Amino acid sequence: MKSPKRSNEKYVLRQLGGLDEVRSTCGFKRALFTQDDSDTISMSILRIDNSQKHWHNDTHEIYYVLDGEGSLELDDEEVPLTPGVAVLVKPGVRHSAKGNVTVLIVGAPPFRQEDIFIEED
Repeated sequence: MKSPKRSNEKYVLRQLGGLDEVRSTCGFKRALFTQDDSDTISMSILRIDNSQKHWHNDTHEIYYVLDGEGSLELDDEEVPLTPGVAVLVKPGVRHSAKGNVTVLIVGAPPFRQEDIFIEED
């Protein structure tokens, strides 16, 4: 079920509970705001599951850990993920996540499918 979207020139209002969860490169996400809402920023809730190592050429991503524990691999480094941790992943950094983690992801510019590149093994 799609979440009702209320918008006018000043804002877009969306409720997480009504959003469909869809498979993504890093797990299962519910997109709160997309490029259809803003040309400068996007925001999703992501449940990490079988994350594939990938990168973006244009998008900066902020991962903010809401729940769970795991790690985020950034090129050849691994950083721990626990509630309250925030990580800014810059364009070109290959990354993937593991563990039982739920994160808020903010993308600037907004996430676009054409800007995701999967690292081949």
